[in-house]
Amino acid sequence: MTAGDGRERVLAAVRDAIAETGQGPSVRAIQRVTGLALGTIAHHLKALEESGALVRTGLHWRTCRLG
Repeated sequence: MTAGDGRERVLAAVRDAIAETGQGPSVRAIQRVTGLALGTIAHHLKALEESGALVRTGLHWRTCRLG
């Protein structure tokens, strides 16, 4: 699996959670869906935020929305 694959899995988990609940998922919820390590998820979330794919309106990832 490449970094892009993991990033796509994280983005898909966020997209699905927002569609289902109306808010972003917790990092642990993303872990349950993707099976990735917490540090790996944090790395991907930061990269997705820097690329503009995700935007946080608060401190926590539960406040994220699609960019």
